[in-house]
Amino acid sequence: MAQLEPRGTYDRLSIRGIFEPATQGGLGGPWQSGIVQTPKDSGNYVFLVTLDGGRYEDVLYEDGYLRWKSQDQQHLDTPAIARFIGHDPEARNIHLFIRAAKQPKYVYFGLLEYVTHDPEKQNPCEFVWRVMHWDFSGADLASMGLPFAPPLMPVTVQTPLPISDVRLVPVAPPRGLKRLTTTGAGPIGSKGQSGNDVDWALRDQRNRSLGDRGEKLVLEHEKGKLREAGREDLANLVRHVAQTDSSAGYDIQSFEADGSVLRIEVKTTSGPKSTPFFISANEVFASGKYQDEYRIYRVFQLRGEKDQAGLYVLKGDAREVLELIPSSFRAQPLAVESDA
Repeated sequence: MAQLEPRGTYDRLSIRGIFEPATQGGLGGPWQSGIVQTPKDSGNYVFLVTLDGGRYEDVLYEDGYLRWKSQDQQHLDTPAIARFIGHDPEARNIHLFIRAAKQPKYVYFGLLEYVTHDPEKQNPCEFVWRVMHWDFSGADLASMGLPFAPPLMPVTVQTPLPISDVRLVPVAPPRGLKRLTTTGAGPIGSKGQSGNDVDWALRDQRNRSLGDRGEKLVLEHEKGKLREAGREDLANLVRHVAQTDSSAGYDIQSFEADGSVLRIEVKTTSGPKSTPFFISANEVFASGKYQDEYRIYRVFQLRGEKDQAGLYVLKGDAREVLELIPSSFRAQPLAVESDA
């Protein structure tokens, strides 16, 4: 699949060409609608949204949320709607393209993750989605000619230093830590005996903006490292994979100075170097599949007002370099006979 560019503009025919390059001729079938599953039966979707205030009344909010209505014939038992409600962004991708009324081209906004739906509304169903890696301001949206509403979930946050003003300081990974145990203990980061421990790992998992900031820092760090090595050609090829494929199992594709590929998963915390972190089953699988290329970049003590943060790197299969403690499980019913 050709590389998608966030903020890039595309018409329907070029969008189809990216996702289905073998399909020829004029637009037809699902590509005339606003929801396209591609490839067929894959669980991956393209949403083509027109903000025209019409019957669907889709609304884009300044903080990256999208209130979206399905097609009229869809209800909560429709297979596609069930898939949307159970959407796992680490396994399947939903790509969002938006345009205003009468605009010939759509702006690519990246990937969506499910937030909630209205259980009282069907034919059509109504959802709230969140744009992952949201990096747009109201001024950006206005310059694109897109209508938008005030933030859906406004919060007061300190404006952090620009990425260009923050330096990552490489250090050695933690050593000599006691091996954790699940005996009599809760999930990673749970309260200790005193009941006063900060749940850094869980807090960081919920703080998406912190994670996005860490990824951007690593992205610039990698480009800078390659430029210092005289490899401007490779620096120009460094990609923020997570912006267009959240199922890849890593966030950034970079390179060593000799041209060998690096697949980097970024884990970010505002806490200390010793803070544990969450890692998904998909990321663990990717670390085994690409173990010679896989790196975990742990960014720590990243705070908005500080001009530097720490960084250590773990190489290879996560099962070999981490102690993995079960914390939660994704569950769905098995096909078993009911007693009812």
